[in-house]
Amino acid sequence: MDKGYLVGNRYEIIRTLGEGGMANVYLANDVQTNKKVAVKALRYDLQDDESVKRRFEREAKATGTLSHPNIVSVLDVCNDNGNQYIIIEYVHGPNLKKYIRDNFPIPYHEVVSIMEQITSAVAVAHAHGIIHRDLKPENILVDDSKDPIQVKVSDFGIALALSDRSITRTNSLLGSVHYMSPEQIRGGSATELSDIYALGIILFELLAKTVPFKGDTAVAVALKHSKEDMPDLKNIDPDIPQALVNCVLKATAKDPKQRYQSVNEMHDDLATSLYPDRANEKKFVPMNPMEANSIGETRIMPPLHAEPPKKEEEHEEKSHKKRNIWIASIVALVVLLGVAFLAIRNNQETTVPDLSNLTLKQAKVMLRGSNLQVGTVSQENDDDVEAGHVIKSVPNKGLKLKNNASVNLVISLGATYYNMPNLVGKQYEDVSDNLNKRGFEVKLKYLANNNYSSGTILRQSIESGKKVIAKNKTLTLTLAKPQAAKKKVTRVRDLTGYNLKSIQDYAKEINVTLDVSYAYSDNIAEGLLIEQNPEADSVISSGATLSVTMSKGPDPSKETDSNEKENNSNNTKTVTRNITIPYSNDGTGAANKVTIYLGDASHNISNPYRTMNITADTPVVLSFNLKDGQTGNYTVEINNATILSGSVSG
Repeated sequence: MDKGYLVGNRYEIIRTLGEGGMANVYLANDVQTNKKVAVKALRYDLQDDESVKRRFEREAKATGTLSHPNIVSVLDVCNDNGNQYIIIEYVHGPNLKKYIRDNFPIPYHEVVSIMEQITSAVAVAHAHGIIHRDLKPENILVDDSKDPIQVKVSDFGIALALSDRSITRTNSLLGSVHYMSPEQIRGGSATELSDIYALGIILFELLAKTVPFKGDTAVAVALKHSKEDMPDLKNIDPDIPQALVNCVLKATAKDPKQRYQSVNEMHDDLATSLYPDRANEKKFVPMNPMEANSIGETRIMPPLHAEPPKKEEEHEEKSHKKRNIWIASIVALVVLLGVAFLAIRNNQETTVPDLSNLTLKQAKVMLRGSNLQVGTVSQENDDDVEAGHVIKSVPNKGLKLKNNASVNLVISLGATYYNMPNLVGKQYEDVSDNLNKRGFEVKLKYLANNNYSSGTILRQSIESGKKVIAKNKTLTLTLAKPQAAKKKVTRVRDLTGYNLKSIQDYAKEINVTLDVSYAYSDNIAEGLLIEQNPEADSVISSGATLSVTMSKGPDPSKETDSNEKENNSNNTKTVTRNITIPYSNDGTGAANKVTIYLGDASHNISNPYRTMNITADTPVVLSFNLKDGQTGNYTVEINNATILSGSVSG
């Protein structure tokens, strides 16, 4: 199914999770709940088989009644355009087969924990009358987001739905025969005890990383399950506790009557297998099936009125009969397996070959050689596959189809070219997701720069406007970072005789903040320095504050007597106004340069009253000298822009 397809008008396909011999599984989003789910669809060529579809749906609904933390929940069963789908919970993680391969050797306590979870799940199914029939690590999912890990058993229904056809499915038989009990191989029905046999093989694989019996064909493997003893796990790992080995031996006894008689019994035995009091347990040795008379062979009864034979003749006759029965059983088994082999060999199916990266012409030849035909041919861009070559086939490689079935091909148009945008001046966090989705391998460099906010892109290695193949293309971006302040120490100059402009230039030169105040002086001319802090020849650090007091000239209150009289006739009073100068942050944290202008009986509104630098909202008290009826004015500028102004009355 294509990405974006809406199954049952509810489940939006995201991507393929896996394609198997029985069903294909897709990751989807439930648009009603906005949660991830898995959509399982019957195999491509089984969708037209009505009997399989009915049994598939019936068994899925039965499985949906199971509720257990170690069973994959069936959420929904739906029919979309005549195709059958099962909606199950999505488990984030690999199947147990891959988990064993990636994590072997697995600690014994974790092996026991995994098996306890599996047996708990199967026991619940058995209690509901549901036999799995196809227990194997591929049908057990591992939720690796949990600690410790949680396993969930899946596919309770699919094996039964396909049981009538499975003998002709080479891939299904080869995948399952490694876990198939001897009685199933001889043609018997699946039972709870055959599920227990499969659990024993899974436990063997957890401890050994491999199945006990291998062969080139399903028939070869099946014969080994029926005839050969279970390999000794102690030869693979001498440290495995014998009690744990015994769990394998008892679960996989050839004679079903000598196995655990319930999954709960196996679960309880596993739970104590690592206990110290079982450390010296003896090896479990199953009885010979023939001796136990568990196969149910026909006994040859002596004639009712025959004379009793001599002991020696009786012993010889019994041995002869037993040998004949054993030979007859083997012959029957070989005949049965031979029939299965011929059915597999003569079935009218073929396997989809691997067509990836072939040209269209080569793909057609490969399909003809596999008794398949070319279906629809579509095209799309692909950054990894050369133009004119096959990206994928639908169905995918390895799947079974009937002879002369059609296989659709997707052919590459070549890589997708991306027109490189101009990234300079943008925040990296605003563009990073898009770059990653395009496939760029982004490398970051940093450059100290206080003129731009942190994370701003200053340079890009691929110039804007250039067409590039983004997939795995290296893109180097240089980002701004705050510049570390250098604490430079300077000996302060004697500023006597300097005017304000000269002092401002000097402050900028030595990188200090200047704080200016004003005062009257009878000795120093207006506009020149009265005093400085730090004093001349003192040390000041870069970024520190240099405070200066500038002369406003003589104090008018100390003028001549005539002036005093005039002033007395025009008495002044002091009026204060509290204001708060707001700090304006441009994103860099730089200080605001503030200039205050005051107009009253003592100050000219056109001359600066006070200058200062602020890095936060700053309260200031303005003091006005006002005559009776006079109005005072003030203006506050930040970086030469007026932000406050007002007036007061005398």
